Amino acid sequence: MMEYIFFNAEIAERFAEFARLIGTDSEKRSDSMGLVVAVPEDLDDELSNRLETYYAHLLDEQADMVEDTEPDLKHTTAINITLTDGRPCAIRIEPAMMNRLMSCLSIDEIHELATSIARSVENPDNRPLCQT
Repeated sequence: MMEYIFFNAEIAERFAEFARLIGTDSEKRSDSMGLVVAVPEDLDDELSNRLETYYAHLLDEQADMVEDTEPDLKHTTAINITLTDGRPCAIRIEPAMMNRLMSCLSIDEIHELATSIARSVENPDNRPLCQT
């Protein structure tokens, strides 16, 4: 399933309704990062592009809503991981980069990538790649 994350229930519902209107099923669920609407990964390119375009529009709308209600709030995203010593850590990512990541990876895959990078930073292995 391709997952799309939202922080506003009404906007998540609008996305799910749009998916239904263009002919695809969706599943909604809560996640530690927000509300997730998942659609099948095997959509044709036209449907997939329509969903991506609408999602980008809704993300902009969602950001505008936050800025209107909390003008001093800075728009940012983060991935929360746990370091090997047990400390929690938030890895901040520019929203535009997070949007690009989420266009091709699931939330779980993004978390796995961030965790893998953190583990490599905590435990560097400077051997040549051909020796690992």
